[in-house]
Amino acid sequence: MHNQASDTYYISPDQLQVGLYIHLDLGWMDHPFSVSNFKITEDAQIDTIKSLGLKQLRYDPRRSTSHPLKKNANVVEFLVKKALFPEPEPAKETTPLNAAQQKRQVLKQVINESEQKFMRTSAEVKNIQKLSTEHPDQAYGLAQTLVQDLVSSTLTEGDIAIHAMSGHRVGDQHYQHELNTLVASLILAKNLNISDEDAVILGMAAILHDIGKRQISDKILLKKDPLNLREVGIYQTHVALGLNMLKEVAVPKKIMTLIAQHHEFADGSGYPQGLRAEQIDPLAHILIIANVYDNLCNPSNPALAKTPYEALSMMFAQQRHQFDQTILRRFIKCLGIYPPGSVVRLSDQQLATVISTNPQQPLRPFVQILNDDPEEEGETFDLREALDINIIQCLKPEQLPDILQKRMRLKQRTSYFLDKVYATV
Repeated sequence: MHNQASDTYYISPDQLQVGLYIHLDLGWMDHPFSVSNFKITEDAQIDTIKSLGLKQLRYDPRRSTSHPLKKNANVVEFLVKKALFPEPEPAKETTPLNAAQQKRQVLKQVINESEQKFMRTSAEVKNIQKLSTEHPDQAYGLAQTLVQDLVSSTLTEGDIAIHAMSGHRVGDQHYQHELNTLVASLILAKNLNISDEDAVILGMAAILHDIGKRQISDKILLKKDPLNLREVGIYQTHVALGLNMLKEVAVPKKIMTLIAQHHEFADGSGYPQGLRAEQIDPLAHILIIANVYDNLCNPSNPALAKTPYEALSMMFAQQRHQFDQTILRRFIKCLGIYPPGSVVRLSDQQLATVISTNPQQPLRPFVQILNDDPEEEGETFDLREALDINIIQCLKPEQLPDILQKRMRLKQRTSYFLDKVYATV
C-alpha cells in the first residue's frame, strides 16, 4: 500500500520476501537486528520480523531488489510450517517474580540484547577494515550502509545512551577504535542537533579516519614504549596513506577533509598541517574530540589507559586549548558525570562499574557490582530505581583491591555502543 501524502510504502508481514529493503519502526531494544533499516537477505530474517508482532512495515522500493508478495500468497506455506512444526507445549507454571525481580530480569535481558547487537556491529566494522586495503570501494560501500542506518536510528530516537562493553568480549584493537570513535561522534552530533546529512558525513569520516594505519607495521602501532622520532614520522603518515587509499573511490570531498584534519588541534599543535581553530572544519572538531577521548581510554599500552572519568578530566583541565571548547563541554555533558566504563564507590560501600548513561538523570546511571569471584557477574542496578543508593566517589583502578585490579586488567579496554535508554517497568 502506498501512502501518497507521505510517499511512504507499507506492506503486511505476509508480503515479505528476500530482496525487500524494510524499515522497522521500533527502538533498537525492541528487535534483535543490529540496525532498524536493512535489506532482507534470508528467510530466517523474515521469520524473526514476523515474530515481532507488527501489523504493517514500511519498505523502500528504490533500495529493494524484489517486489512484495501478493497478500495471502504464503498462507499455504504458513499452514504447512505450522503442521510440521507445532508450537511447543506451554511451560509449567513457576513461582511469579515480584516487581523488583521482574525489573532486574528485564534489565538483564536488555543488556544481553545490547551486547549481541554490539558484537554484530563490531563484526561489520571489522569486515570494513579488512576490505579497506585491497578493496577500498567495497569497504566504503559497506561503511556507507552501516553509518546511514546508525544515523537514521540514532538521530530519530528520543533518549540514546552510551553503553559500555567489556573489552575481553571484543578483542581486536585495530577496528575497535573506529567503532568507539564513531559512537562518540554520533552521540555528540545528536547533542549538537546537526543534520542527518552532516551526521552521515561525520560518521563516514569516523569509521574511515584511521584506514591508512592498515599500511603501517604493528611494530609501531602496538609498541608499548614511546615511539622514537623516526617512528613518530612513520606513524603520522597514516593520514596521507588513508587519503591516498580513498582517492580511487570517489569519496566526497567533505569526508576527505575530515579525515585529513582528525589530528589537527585548535591551538595549531596538531598535524599534518598545523591548522588552527578557524581553519578546521566544524565537523572535524567533533571527530578530533572523539578520537582523542578513545585514544586516552584505550592506548596501545594498556598500562597507560585512563579511566573515562580521568580522560574527560584531562581533556578539560590540561588539554582544552587543543579543542573547540564549546563542543568539548557538550561532549562532557552528553557522556555524563560518570562516563560509561568508570569505576565507582556506592553509598553502601560496594564497588561498581558504570555500564550505561541515563541522559535525563546523569547522576543515576546503570551500574554493575564488582565481585571478587571472576566467574560470577555482579548484579546490575538502574540507579533511577535504586533510590536508596548513590555514587559517592569515582575511583582509579589502582585504588581497587588487588583481586579487582586483576579482573579489570583482564578486560584491557572499554568499548562503546549507542542504545535506547531502558524504560522502567
